[in-house]
Amino acid sequence: MLRSCICESDMSWYKDPLFGVILLFIIIAIIGAIDFIRNRLRERRRTHSLENLKKSYEFLGIKDGVEEFLKLNQNAIPTLEFIAQAYIQSGNIQEAIKIYTSILNSTAATQGKERILYALGVAHFQAGFLQRAKNTFLEIIKNSPRDSESLLYLLRTYEKLSEYQNAIDVIDCLQEIYEQSGNIDDTKYLESLEQNRAYLRAMHLFGDDDISFEDKIAELESLRARFPRLEKSILVYYKQYNLALFWQKAQESRNIENLLDVFWRTPDTQVPIEILTNPKIIEVYRARGLIKSQVTSDIAKSSESKQSLDSINKSAVCAKFELEAVRTLRIYTRFMADLHFEYRCSECKGIFPLESHRCPTCNALLSFEVLCSVREHKDEVHYSLL
Repeated sequence: MLRSCICESDMSWYKDPLFGVILLFIIIAIIGAIDFIRNRLRERRRTHSLENLKKSYEFLGIKDGVEEFLKLNQNAIPTLEFIAQAYIQSGNIQEAIKIYTSILNSTAATQGKERILYALGVAHFQAGFLQRAKNTFLEIIKNSPRDSESLLYLLRTYEKLSEYQNAIDVIDCLQEIYEQSGNIDDTKYLESLEQNRAYLRAMHLFGDDDISFEDKIAELESLRARFPRLEKSILVYYKQYNLALFWQKAQESRNIENLLDVFWRTPDTQVPIEILTNPKIIEVYRARGLIKSQVTSDIAKSSESKQSLDSINKSAVCAKFELEAVRTLRIYTRFMADLHFEYRCSECKGIFPLESHRCPTCNALLSFEVLCSVREHKDEVHYSLL
């Protein structure tokens, strides 16, 4: 009897409320310790990852005096960043990269390193070191997944590397961040994301050999209907792989002016004169002399009255001034005239000698308008090497 009472008293200690409170504090302490250790390990992995990325830049060397300046002045980083930006503005991006690398080597705080890494990634992107830029922005996003600016540069980097599916994934991330921000009234931003997604999808289709040409046409036509700015890129693709389809779709275009350079540079053997029905396209090849107007044959008739000749000339006039100038010079003079093309961004109004999908100045997508002027035709094939 006594033994059973002693056993019951020994086993009832866990029912004491004080024991419950102690146990609760022990559990909280264990959870806090585990969370502390996990955060320390995560921070160590992050620091180790940043150190590995930093070591990959060491072969570039350190600019003379930068390391010593960092040791002597505790607040030297803003000054060095200003100097690096000055180097970038002057086009000496390599020196800017060296300065950013020096700052990266001396910065202890992870947040500070991410800011310098962003500037370093932008410098690599501007210098054309796309793989290094990609690695840099991926490192930043691994530690700060909601960094929209780094995501935008990563998008441009993937695009230049022709990794279009990865770029589409970045668009999805940007859209998710935008929707979670609760600022859903900016329709222009959403339209820009959709246009970028459509453009990247079209570029992906152009280079994907696993999709049949018929399936590509169906999806490309859908994209062209929803995003008219993609028309030129899609028609140029048709021209490379299916000339008949190109001429069929080109004559349905509502923006012939923006395709003028494509039509003008098409070789004579690829122009099906007999099936052309669009008046604006016909004018292009009338100016080039492929479509003979009545003017050429009637000029030779000396008995033709001036009034009749004028009416014939008027009926064959090209509506676009530059085309009419080339046509007139070809008929009435020996001056070898040609069209010279330039491209103007509709956003920043910058003018460039070559066309690209993105404006080099403002990064606007598919914003180029075709400008043409009359120049003397120079047959460089017959130029003497001496």
